[in-house]
Amino acid sequence: MTFSKRAAWYFLAVFFLFFLFASQSSALPNARARDFSSVQVEWKPLENCAAIQTADYRESQLTIHCAKIDLTAPGLKLKLLPKKEKSRDIFYAEEFAKQNGAILAFNTTPFYIHQTKNDKKHSTAGLCVNDGALYSRALAGYCAIAFYGFEDGAESSERCARIFASQKDKELADVKYAAGGFWQILKDKKIIQFKELRDSRTAVGLDASGQTLYAIAVEGENPAKSSGLTYMECADFLRALGCQNAMQFDGGSSTQFCVNGKSVLGYRNYVKVPAFLGFALE
Repeated sequence: MTFSKRAAWYFLAVFFLFFLFASQSSALPNARARDFSSVQVEWKPLENCAAIQTADYRESQLTIHCAKIDLTAPGLKLKLLPKKEKSRDIFYAEEFAKQNGAILAFNTTPFYIHQTKNDKKHSTAGLCVNDGALYSRALAGYCAIAFYGFEDGAESSERCARIFASQKDKELADVKYAAGGFWQILKDKKIIQFKELRDSRTAVGLDASGQTLYAIAVEGENPAKSSGLTYMECADFLRALGCQNAMQFDGGSSTQFCVNGKSVLGYRNYVKVPAFLGFALE
C-alpha cells in the first residue's frame, strides 16, 4: 500500500468516526446541562376535555411535549395496558388510544424482547396493575406510580396518585392501578443524580397534592432538531412545571405521546410497545 492510499484510508476513518460521534450525540455526556429553573409554558385546555391541558416547549435543538391532567375532574377515566397477564399485545400510541377512547396516551413500563428462531415476544419489565389484577410483577430496583380513587363508586375528589421509588414497597401490595417505570428522578423537589446521557424521554410528575399529573415526551430521535434530555434535566423541567416528585418511564425509540388520537412527535415512530397509560372521558 502506498502512502497516498494510507492517507486516504486514514481520512476515511477519521470522517467515519466524526460522523458516528455526531449521529450519536444524544447518547454522549453533556458539555453543558440545560437549565430550566425559570421555564414557563403556555397551557391550553383541550376543547373536548378541559381536565387535560397541553403545551409545547421549544428552544434551540429541543422539543418537549407536555400535558397537565387534573385527576379529580368528574368523568375522567384511567386506561392502562397491559390488560392480561403475560400479554403479547403491542401497539402504537394511536392504536391504543383508538381502542380505549383515550384523549391522551403515552408509553410507560419498559419491556424485554425475547427473540426465538420463529418468533419475537414482548414482556413488560416491572409492575403493571390494572383494576386490581396483577399483569406484570414488581422489580425492586425500579419505580412505579400508583393511582387511587379511580375504582367504580369512588368520588372524583378522592382521586390522586403517588410515586414510589421501589416497586417492592409494601404500600403497593393492594393498589388497584399502577404502572412501573425506570427510576424516580425528583423527590421532594430534589433532583436525583444519574449518568448524564441525553435521549428521547417519557416522564411524569406530581404536584404536592398528588392530584395534578404532569407528563412530558422529549424528542431525541433526530438530534439535529432535538437532542433529548438527561434524567436530571427532565427532573429540572418537571420541577419548573410544578412537580414535587417525578419518575422516568421507558424512553428512547419507545417514547410515544398521543393527543386526540394523533401523535404529536415530529417524527414517525416505528416501535410498538406493550405498556401505555391513557385518560378518557366517561
